Amino acid sequence: MLAVSMALFSCGQSEFDTDDIENNTATVDQPKNTHKGPLGDVRFKDTAFMFGDVKDGEMVQHTYVFTNVGQAPLSISNVTAQCGCTTPEYTHEVIAPGKTGKVTATFNSSSRGGPAGILNEKSITVQFENSKTTEVVLKFKANVIAPAGSVSEEELNGGNDEHAH
Repeated sequence: MLAVSMALFSCGQSEFDTDDIENNTATVDQPKNTHKGPLGDVRFKDTAFMFGDVKDGEMVQHTYVFTNVGQAPLSISNVTAQCGCTTPEYTHEVIAPGKTGKVTATFNSSSRGGPAGILNEKSITVQFENSKTTEVVLKFKANVIAPAGSVSEEELNGGNDEHAH
């Protein structure tokens, strides 16, 4: 079963290194775990994804799949989106060793584009219980392109954009 969780934070466009997507790396927090006994552990198939060009207003979705590669059951304790434009859904059941879980990111690109495209870079933080890996940051990028004839971000900011005239 999947449930929807949403964070109401700022939705500014930020940058993360394209190597994150090309090399499939992400920020992983692994503090000392004080739990006695065996623990689960997570291994994601991918932690970064590139949607490519997306039309402004389009809803796009990617599912990040992970496997419990540890020796005990684990669960997702919290999932937080960087921005209200991203809605995460995730597995709520306990994930036994060898079994998989999912985190699905749905990105609403509405009003996030420009005529030449604006690169949107977003993240979702996933926290785990009873796992050696306690937190993983999942990232994605989308180049959002507004319809022809729309005002560029530069024009909105009072600059001169030769191609918009």
